[in-house]
Amino acid sequence: MESFFPFTLILFIVAVILILQSVKIVPQKQAWIVERLGKYHRTLHAGLHLIIPLIDTIRAKVSLKEQVLDIPKQEVITKDNVVVKIDAVCYFTVIKPEDAVYNIENLEYAIIQTIQTNLRDIIGGMELDEILSSREKINAKIKEVLQGAASSWGILINRVEVKEIEPPANIVQAMSMLIEADRKKKAMITEAEGKKRAQVLEAEGYKLAKWQEAEAIERIGQAQAHAINSVKSAVGDGETAGKLILGDSFIKSLEKLSNSPNSKIVLLPPSVESLTEILRKKNES
Repeated sequence: MESFFPFTLILFIVAVILILQSVKIVPQKQAWIVERLGKYHRTLHAGLHLIIPLIDTIRAKVSLKEQVLDIPKQEVITKDNVVVKIDAVCYFTVIKPEDAVYNIENLEYAIIQTIQTNLRDIIGGMELDEILSSREKINAKIKEVLQGAASSWGILINRVEVKEIEPPANIVQAMSMLIEADRKKKAMITEAEGKKRAQVLEAEGYKLAKWQEAEAIERIGQAQAHAINSVKSAVGDGETAGKLILGDSFIKSLEKLSNSPNSKIVLLPPSVESLTEILRKKNES
């Protein structure tokens, strides 16, 4: 009886251990691969699960979250024989955990090698200027090629992004000088266009002023002609009418000149008779 108690205790402890080993709680966004006697049995998703101890074993624990994989920088020769350094980053999600475990030995290493190989192929068929301006095109090509290989690995390639394209130092310096020269050229063109526009506006303003001046002279001439015709109608003689208008203008000018504080000398007609005759005819009219 005394020997039976320790044996029962041992059995109880073993049973508790087996029960604890049979209960598996899988966290959210994880998948556990279960093998039975060395062969794939099933995939456990988030929640509480029971397995058979000593027969069922957990082969791998796979994350179902989106994962970020940094692609190391590598040197690539472009189509125009320029050596550039380029790196990228890949975002992927495991959608079939069993394929990710059994169909590929090292998933991350396989993704890195595939992306680097395709980067060399794509960049090698493009010139430097096209590479620097076509990142979206490069990203799309890499994703398209990689997705074909990744489908058998049980993953989904969400996106691939080229992080940095680093040309040689001499190329960067030449590009900087070219950009600076282009900026100066644009500035000079803008300045020249501004000067041209200012000259055009000035010429248009001068033209408008002369047109207005000519129009004013024409109106004055019309007014004078109208005045001469009116006087001519009154006196009946065109020559006398002209003399009257001329004398009237002369008298008004003398009046302004005599009233000016700076006037020192007042010019009179060649003879007093001429002035008297002008005034007489003006009064008669």
